[in-house]
Amino acid sequence: MKDFSSWTVQELLRNRSSSIRCHPIEWSDTTEDGFGFSNEEQLVDTPYQLSISTSGHGRIHGFFIGDIFYIVWLDPKHLLYS
Repeated sequence: MKDFSSWTVQELLRNRSSSIRCHPIEWSDTTEDGFGFSNEEQLVDTPYQLSISTSGHGRIHGFFIGDIFYIVWLDPKHLLYS
């Protein structure tokens, strides 16, 4: 986490390693229709899913405002796409 927290948003989004993956969430492909907090549509331009391990299981879900990634959910079993 410490190492990748110094990356820019573009570096994170362009990274194609097997251990770090970040891509937008398409709510229509998931078990949810949004994060579920008030004013979400005003705060969240694009929701993202982030994986920082090679296990292929756990994910971090959230969104960027500027260069800051705001974590909304930790998804250790990757259930958002179940």
